[in-house]
Amino acid sequence: MSLSDLLQWNLSLFILIFSRWSGMVMIAPVFGARGVPGMVKLGLAASLSLVLFPLVLAKQPAIPNELFPYIAIIVKEILIGLALGFVMNLVTAIMQGAGQLIDFQIGFLMGNTIDPINGMQSPMTGSFLMVLTTMLLLATNAHHYIIAAMARSYDFLPINPSGITHGAAFYIEITARVIVLSLQIAMPVFGALFLADVGVGLLSKTVPQLNMFSVIFPVKIIFGIALLFLMIPFFGESVSRIFDTSMQWIFELLRGWKS
Repeated sequence: MSLSDLLQWNLSLFILIFSRWSGMVMIAPVFGARGVPGMVKLGLAASLSLVLFPLVLAKQPAIPNELFPYIAIIVKEILIGLALGFVMNLVTAIMQGAGQLIDFQIGFLMGNTIDPINGMQSPMTGSFLMVLTTMLLLATNAHHYIIAAMARSYDFLPINPSGITHGAAFYIEITARVIVLSLQIAMPVFGALFLADVGVGLLSKTVPQLNMFSVIFPVKIIFGIALLFLMIPFFGESVSRIFDTSMQWIFELLRGWKS
């Protein structure tokens, strides 16, 4: 193999590695936040690809010389990175779903704000929980585990895989798990506010002269914020367990791809 052919092969391999990492960086938590400039994301993906290049090079993956098969592999690598980043991003999706349920019960749902992480309209409590989750992930170096999981993905799914076995059923099952976890996170506040609504309803039936609807909304807001304040000391453990669960989903997905 001549020097030009060797350089071309190494560059082709680097582009394939970069494709998978760029797909992950664009959507994964912490890395894929809207506040991070696009050039910073591309630079991070290129840096991580450069670090991982010798490990992938040692496996000597098969890279086709034809243009269209090579483009197909690039598209496949980008889709793999997007799929892995999507599963990793479910941590913040769970928190946003829990915040939306809490806002629905408190009455904040009509006052949606712009989420600074994803750059989209989001409930106020959902935005608060997502920002708090991102801070906890950074404080606990969870992004290191995300990078490690991506590096391990080459053990399960090397460059130019022959096929991917997991279909839509896996993502449907994960969606159901996300909904269940969101309900579990929101249930202490949601359930307490629901019981407060029931109590106010019974009181209004017992004493119809009282105009309970004029005072129930500020009382629910104060009660809901107080419950959120009491929930914060336990929030770190909840985020840690949910992150561990998302990592289990990642390796479940990778094992399914490998089989």
